[in-house]
Amino acid sequence: MKVIQTLPVEISLRTLGPQDLQEVLTWIDHLKNWENDATLRSYAKRLNSSDNVYVLRTTGEFRIFFRLEQDQIVLLDLATKATLQAFARTSESARR
Repeated sequence: MKVIQTLPVEISLRTLGPQDLQEVLTWIDHLKNWENDATLRSYAKRLNSSDNVYVLRTTGEFRIFFRLEQDQIVLLDLATKATLQAFARTSESARR
């Protein structure tokens, strides 16, 4: 399956150190085999949306957000678990 990177993903990749970059690129490479890799699909969770947006929870610190389309995967964003947790705490505080 073809994997397309959007600008936010390209920018995020440029900020990573060599080891983190290799880890993320390995996961992106795995996404090319989405249709045939049940283990990979088990790491992904569909978000509450009607446009087939998923988050891939890697075995490391990274989360890869992507949209599944008929013949391709479009990478939307990349974040660390720590960043997402910080935003979740901020969001909870704002609700109070």
